[in-house]
Amino acid sequence: MKIGRILCSVCLLLMLGLMLLSPTAALAADANGKLDLSTSYSKLEGISSTSFQFVVQLVYTATEPATFNLSVSGPQNWSIYITPNYPQDQKIRDIRIDPASALDNLININAAPYSSVSVPPGEYKLTLDVSSGSIKESIDLYAVVTANYSMALTTPDGLLNTSATAGRDNFFTIQVQNPGTASIDNIAFSSDQPTNWAVTFNPERIASLNAGSAQTVTVNIKPEAKAISGDYGITLTAEGKQASQAMQLRVTVDTPTIWGFVGVGIIVLVFAGLAFVFIRFSRR
Repeated sequence: MKIGRILCSVCLLLMLGLMLLSPTAALAADANGKLDLSTSYSKLEGISSTSFQFVVQLVYTATEPATFNLSVSGPQNWSIYITPNYPQDQKIRDIRIDPASALDNLININAAPYSSVSVPPGEYKLTLDVSSGSIKESIDLYAVVTANYSMALTTPDGLLNTSATAGRDNFFTIQVQNPGTASIDNIAFSSDQPTNWAVTFNPERIASLNAGSAQTVTVNIKPEAKAISGDYGITLTAEGKQASQAMQLRVTVDTPTIWGFVGVGIIVLVFAGLAFVFIRFSRR
């Protein structure tokens, strides 16, 4: 009987201990607190030169303030940093949150590709990690880079002027460049020139020009045979499916050498005729 009473007493003591320990364990978990991360916009869209800024709210539920370490990771060759909601000219690595405060705890995640890097279109993930002691939370954000279509027309030496001989073929070289982040398809060429001039391109069309590449095009400029010497302006245009570009070109026209000889001959004949008339009439 005594042994039975002793066992019963031990069981009662164990049950009482468990009842006392359970609230203590619950209080310890509550003391650690709870952190929630949220954002209104987890995906932002823009071209590769865009600066993406995400606003993240931190909600901390606990009885005491705590300081949280902040870190953010993302794609290589990007500038990524964290700033407070105000002022935004400071880069931060941690934040102190007081649960009793009525202020919203907002931080900004800033991300942008380096200007020297051409980022292809796609979805790029950034991860914000927030921790304090045993509390660890993270949130994923996405920068959606869209295609940047761009075209440029220039010359190998950068000069936008050339000379041409009236009535003859005159070859001039231009470059079609794609400084964008996506290819440009079906590029055709056209021109706006003085009446009775002929302007042709070789090749006449470019099927596709990849991002960051360039292609040389030969332009044949043939002024009218009767064109007067002087400066003329023409416009060369490259038009693709996604982008187009035009360039102004100054053409200095010279008359063919044969016409110079003809002019000199006419002048000589005029002077010879005058001399003949003068000599003939002077004898009389």
